[in-house]
Amino acid sequence: MYISRDMDKALLEWKSEWNRKPLLLRGVRQCGKTSIIRHFSAEFENYVEINFEENERCKAIFERDLDVQRILTTLELESGQRIIPGKTLLFFDEIQACPRAVVSLRYFYEDRPELHVIAAGSLLEILLSGKRKKKKISFPVGRVRSIFLYPLSFPEFLRGIGKGMLCDYLDSTKLIDPAIHESLLEAYKTYLVVGGMPEAVTAYVNTGSILVSQRVHRDIIVSFMDDFQKYDSPIPPDILQKVFEYAAHNVCAQVKASSAVQGISAYLFDESIDLLHRAGLIHPVRASSCDVIPLGSTGKETNKKLLLFDTGVYLTHCGLDAASLLASEIFREMNRGSVVEMAVGLELMKASDPYAPSDLYYWYRSGANAEVDYVLQVGGSILPIEVKASGKGSMQSLRSYLSSHPLSPLGIRVSLENYSSYDQVLVYPVYAVHRIRETVPDL
Repeated sequence: MYISRDMDKALLEWKSEWNRKPLLLRGVRQCGKTSIIRHFSAEFENYVEINFEENERCKAIFERDLDVQRILTTLELESGQRIIPGKTLLFFDEIQACPRAVVSLRYFYEDRPELHVIAAGSLLEILLSGKRKKKKISFPVGRVRSIFLYPLSFPEFLRGIGKGMLCDYLDSTKLIDPAIHESLLEAYKTYLVVGGMPEAVTAYVNTGSILVSQRVHRDIIVSFMDDFQKYDSPIPPDILQKVFEYAAHNVCAQVKASSAVQGISAYLFDESIDLLHRAGLIHPVRASSCDVIPLGSTGKETNKKLLLFDTGVYLTHCGLDAASLLASEIFREMNRGSVVEMAVGLELMKASDPYAPSDLYYWYRSGANAEVDYVLQVGGSILPIEVKASGKGSMQSLRSYLSSHPLSPLGIRVSLENYSSYDQVLVYPVYAVHRIRETVPDL
């Protein structure tokens, strides 16, 4: 079963580009990278897939020189298929297992630009980080295009569970019928529990059982913990596991590295967060003063919150009560463990430009107990986003922010409400976060 992804359109656009570069598909393990490329391969006359974790002989091909013609000739003999520029899709999977193949992408671009080449690797970011015990590789800067993939977004989930018409309706209007609003909230609650990992969604679709999808979540966590051994990092796997557990049980809370995990120094904590972020398991949300743009220019590395990569895996791993969430009709029950706040951040990332890494920021005022959950740059303005449940009288932090930040003419409140507005504040329902960038009025 293949669930259509927004990435499908980006791949089709890449296929026809006149100045096409080899494509590097990046994202957390098991988020659907290989499935997407295999589905995309139907656009070509033939398809050659090389998995470097499974095929040691193919790794050896790259240990000699990086002459592209020699490599292609040898790969043809190994795969038993012709590799014809313009007609063949050549896919290097788990490319982090063959660092020389990463380097070779430069020569594919220079010597065979007409050949469609895509590479992917679950632990690729750690290979590129320079923080392994082994020597850092030379990344082909300027000769490769990166594209970033995440677990399924809410619209992709709707299509995956057979609610494509509901998804089309959601994306066509900001006047949601009250009855459909309730249907979307119910689907959204299911999405929070099942999450966006393709295997978990497929298990839910095939069985209709949340329990079966949760078994998949547990398998995913075990495999990710096993991966810590593969990071080839100076940081011991047990330290990485402790930091991951800390992040899982403190999502959306401000982190102080010096006191986060007993017995782990601030340096080791931050290095572990960086590695887990590169692996796609954790997404830091950095504080910003929001006085200038880009937001990262005033980002504070020492002040951050942490998100896990998927709400379904998070709820299962932390043992939070999925049944209560599904039955809830009030926000505080649905947001137990800050799952909705985390989901909003993840949806903002998934709705961002796929050709650039998506960084998240938030704003807080030290000593004033004032915090805005997320801030988003939209053109030359900054859009503050607060994830709240109750009525307009509870937006003190957001109004305080708006009164002191001239780059922010309006704010967004995400809640269980339907679309509405209060003065400078626009209300978006939780299921429509992906539409904020495209539908917010000109700022």
